[in-house]
Amino acid sequence: MEDKRYTSIAVALHWAIAILILGQIAGGFYMHNLPNTSSIKFDLYQLHKSFGLSILLLTFVRFGWRLINRPPALPVAMPGWQKAVARVTHWGFYALMVLTPLAGWAMVSVSPTDIPTRLFGVLPVPHLPFLDGVTDRAASEDMLKETHEVLAKGILLLLALHIGAAIKHSIVDKDGVLASMLPSRVNQWAGILAVLGFLSTGAVIYMVTPPPQAKAGATATSQATTEANWAVDYDASRLSFTGQEKSAAFEGEFSDFQASINFDPENLAASSIRVTVRTGSASTGDSLRDSTIPAKEWFHVADHPTAEFIADNIKATGENNYEATGLLRIKDYEQSVTVTFTLDIDGATALATGGADLVRTNYGLGLDDSWLNDEEIGLEVRVEFEIHATRSQ
Repeated sequence: MEDKRYTSIAVALHWAIAILILGQIAGGFYMHNLPNTSSIKFDLYQLHKSFGLSILLLTFVRFGWRLINRPPALPVAMPGWQKAVARVTHWGFYALMVLTPLAGWAMVSVSPTDIPTRLFGVLPVPHLPFLDGVTDRAASEDMLKETHEVLAKGILLLLALHIGAAIKHSIVDKDGVLASMLPSRVNQWAGILAVLGFLSTGAVIYMVTPPPQAKAGATATSQATTEANWAVDYDASRLSFTGQEKSAAFEGEFSDFQASINFDPENLAASSIRVTVRTGSASTGDSLRDSTIPAKEWFHVADHPTAEFIADNIKATGENNYEATGLLRIKDYEQSVTVTFTLDIDGATALATGGADLVRTNYGLGLDDSWLNDEEIGLEVRVEFEIHATRSQ
């Protein structure tokens, strides 16, 4: 009676994906309700993205397997309308299992904060390329966020119908429909555990392993040389940041910063960068927001008037593209940060553009403000720069 049961691979994928989807929905509700001050909220969102993309990949594998392996026929005695509902529900699941993670991926791709995605902190995942031309990124992000949530609720609705039908077939009809998909062999249980174990291992590795920039930046110290061979044109240069408030992006700028740059593309080992920023010079164009920036809960300018980034670990990543890894100090907090940038040198002049993604709570910014949740202040901050300089040596 083998033809009355699904194949072992189909059974393993079915139950592994089902468990992952339930975990994603439960985790999504949990992390959404966490306060922005939570130290794990950012990591949970990153893992949510990783598991969502994993479900998308597994769904394509499951769909491909179904196309080449015919599923068992529905019972002959089942009414036609029930067969139609079963087929619609089944294909509806496939559609939602593809569209829901795609909506999440699209949401990340248009987000004004432009936080990169790395599968379990290791494998870079690019943004969806066809969304590059989106202009109103904040509005698009809000729309896709709502779409993502509606699709997830659609999965819950279909899941309730699916479970109800399975119980009916098992208890009332006793026609073997549920038994055809229940794991009954060692290899089926092993397949389910293998999928879940592999992805769980990725999550554990993500949580216990420092981010790539931390490992790469282990050599960066405050002893980086400050002898500069490039003079910065501060009138033409810019140091800016992008944050999020009430689901809308806002931009700000530091008007007072100093950069000591010793850079030679032919001798990166001897190159270094030191940037000192007057944190009290930050402004966003909003008087209420700007009045809180110097406060103790944020930059605490009275006791910590400057922030500093020091890097002596610089490497080329492509033509005119570089990474500078070093320590960023804000108040009494230090974190290793990797700054990516493009450098164009034309004779004695140079233009460098780039930036880095930061999590504000890693630097003690806005840890204890009770109004953060009401104002929906985002955890992620994008810092960008445009540096114009002239060779001085």
